[in-house]
Amino acid sequence: MNKLERIDAAINGNTLDRLPFSFWYHFGLQHTNAESLAQAHLSFFYTYDLDFLKIMNDYSYPKSDNQSVDSNIFDLSDISDWKALKVLSGDEGGFGEQLKALRIIADELKGQAYFVETIFSPWTIARRLSDKKTILELKNKEPELLLDVMHKIAESLANYARQAVLAGAAGIFLSLSAASADIMTYSEYKKFCRPFDLIILNAIKDQTKFNILHIHGQNIFFDELLDYPVQSINWSHKHTKPTLETAHKQYKGCLLGGIDEEGFGHNTVKNIEEEVKETINTIGKRNLIITPGCSIQTDSAPKLLYAVKRAVLEHSA
Repeated sequence: MNKLERIDAAINGNTLDRLPFSFWYHFGLQHTNAESLAQAHLSFFYTYDLDFLKIMNDYSYPKSDNQSVDSNIFDLSDISDWKALKVLSGDEGGFGEQLKALRIIADELKGQAYFVETIFSPWTIARRLSDKKTILELKNKEPELLLDVMHKIAESLANYARQAVLAGAAGIFLSLSAASADIMTYSEYKKFCRPFDLIILNAIKDQTKFNILHIHGQNIFFDELLDYPVQSINWSHKHTKPTLETAHKQYKGCLLGGIDEEGFGHNTVKNIEEEVKETINTIGKRNLIITPGCSIQTDSAPKLLYAVKRAVLEHSA
C-alpha cells in the first residue's frame, strides 16, 4: 500500500499491509515565515517517513484588521475588549501565513500523503487571548458575553478551516482543552464548548476524509464526544481513561495512539519498541494508527523517533 491507501484503510477498518504511524512536536517557528514553517514540516515528514503529517499551528490568533503575522498579538484584558471581537474571514494575519505554508506543503505532498491542519477549539483560543482565570470568571459572571465571544471565534475558525481544506488539507486535528471534568462539568461543556466545536467540524465535514478529534487533559469527556463528525480520536490514553483497549471496543472509528508522549523524550529505544509491540498485540491491526497521545518533546532524540517505525514494521506487517 502507499501512504494514502494505508490511511484510508485504517480509517475504514479495512485490511492493512501494516499499521500506519505518525508523531508530531512543536517546531517553535511561530516567529518565522510560511516558507520556513513548510520546509520544517516537510523535512520532518521525509526524515521519519511518516504515513501522514500533522501540521502544527502556532501563529497567534489574528486581530480583525488583517495585520501582519508579527504584529497581531493582542490581549483581552477587559469587557470592552471582549465585546469588540469580530468574526474573521479566515485569512488575516497568522491565518494567512499558515495558509501559505499549507499550500506549499500541499504542492509537495500531493499524491504522496495526507496532511491535517491543527485547529484549537474556541475555548482554547479564548483562554489564550486572555488567561484561564479570566475566562472562567467570564463563564460565571458574564455567560451571555462569553457565549457571544465563543460564537464569533468559532465562526472565524470555521472560515479558516474551510480555507485550510481548500489549500489541500485532508482534514483538521481539532484540539479541545476544556473537555475535562477538571475544567468544568459536562453540562457546562454542552453550553459553552460543544456547540462551537461543532460549528467548526460541520463547516468542513462534507469536504474532508480525515478529521481527528484530540481531547486534551485528564478526566476527559470521552463517551460524550463519540458522536462528533470525525474519523479518528486521539487522547493521552496512558494517563486518563479510557484505555486504548476499552475505547477500541466502544468506538467504531479509528483510534490514534499507542505511544506514551509524556515520557517519550527520556525513554529508551527498547521501551518504545515494546510499547508499540504491546499496543499492536492488544488492539490488533484495524482502526488504529500508531501515534503519541499528544505532542512529544521537541528535543526527543532521533533514535527514539526511528524506533517507532521499526517497531511498526516488525510487529504489524
